[in-house]
Amino acid sequence: MMYTKERVLQLIEEHQIEFVRIEFLDYTGVTRSRTIRKENVASAMEQGINFSTAIMSFDMFDEYIPNPMYGANDGDFFAVPDPSTFAIIPYRKNTARMLCDLVDINGDPWPGCPRNALKRILQEVEALVGGNICMAYEQEAYLLKEENGQLVPADTSHCFSTDGVDIQENFIQEFVYSMEKMGIKTEQISSEYGPGQVEINLRYDQCLKATDDQVTFMHLFKQIARKHDMIGTLMPKPFQHLAGSGLHVHISLYNKAGENLFKDVADNRGLDLSEEAYYFIGGLLKHGRSLIAIGAPSINSYKRMQPGTWAPAHICYGAANRSVLVRVPEKRRERRFEFRGADGTCNPYLLSVCLLAAGLDGIRNRIHPGEPLDVDASVLSEASMLEKGVQWGPRTLDEAVQSLSEDTILADTIGREIWEEFIKVKRTEWNKYCQQVSEWERSIFAQRF
Repeated sequence: MMYTKERVLQLIEEHQIEFVRIEFLDYTGVTRSRTIRKENVASAMEQGINFSTAIMSFDMFDEYIPNPMYGANDGDFFAVPDPSTFAIIPYRKNTARMLCDLVDINGDPWPGCPRNALKRILQEVEALVGGNICMAYEQEAYLLKEENGQLVPADTSHCFSTDGVDIQENFIQEFVYSMEKMGIKTEQISSEYGPGQVEINLRYDQCLKATDDQVTFMHLFKQIARKHDMIGTLMPKPFQHLAGSGLHVHISLYNKAGENLFKDVADNRGLDLSEEAYYFIGGLLKHGRSLIAIGAPSINSYKRMQPGTWAPAHICYGAANRSVLVRVPEKRRERRFEFRGADGTCNPYLLSVCLLAAGLDGIRNRIHPGEPLDVDASVLSEASMLEKGVQWGPRTLDEAVQSLSEDTILADTIGREIWEEFIKVKRTEWNKYCQQVSEWERSIFAQRF
């Protein structure tokens, strides 16, 4: 439901809301917020709530990065709540939340705001192709518990088993009902490959709403798990020997009459995709390594994306093929495609805007993706990869960020300020990781050398 400012104020009175959280995401995907009292909400929706710009120059360790773009002398931006995102938080007393757009001192869109960048590119999509992008986020995640000081899976369920859903019934039902109370529909819930791992598919919606929904998912999953004495984590690879957790984004394009612009039953390649769909996929593949840097932006992400693990280690596309970066579902399902190179450590606004930027580049420049791959990419030799036009994806965060740093098209689309500071934040995290010495290394090197 698209609430207006006036309706938000009415709902606050009707439901006796006393506290409202004003939220946005930084470049690492961490939710930043202030909580205000109800009497300040009207002013906040007009003027915004101030935050130091320097918060965008913090890394995932909550430490200020070297040579930041935003310093102590750079003043504030203002978080202006979007009334359409108003939702009562069902697990908190008399509390609601609103997601925000960031503006500068003059009330103009602040150039470092990813949500602003997404809204801007959605206007470009409509102007170029005359349609609305729809998305659906599909998140895998683990439920953990603590035993003898160690984090372990919360249950021993099996892939797609009813057992896993039964064991976690209380959590799953409260989570799904809480999402629905906050205006978010779920399509499917299943026990995933790993013990204690679940997958929850959100219902598709227009791009901005779908992205807002994923932001809510990220926060709610952890909070509801905590209520049930568990740790809910979107960490890509929490256990070396168990399946990782990915984030898949389904993308489709509809015109105002509701017709699917990515569908063409006369497609001579047999996938029932339109030329626009193929060009969009071509753009995703052209920018694939950079998109992975945005979608899988943590040091842990690349321990998941290994060949032969059903996680995309290669830049290619295919029909019903889960080893590729872009998967086209079977024809009996509505025409769309799925970007598989992301995980729950990303900022969904940055991911959505970069997926659109890459796709638009493909459409504008008629970039064809080549032929779809019909084999498991992990079995290809280097010669076969060259013959089929398949490239390796980045193997580390450092490789991914280097690719992003060379991608001027994404830089100009999302905004140079966001692009430059994101790269600096991620390089800082990588440098910190490179300095760490693990117990595994010590156990090998200390005795052998």
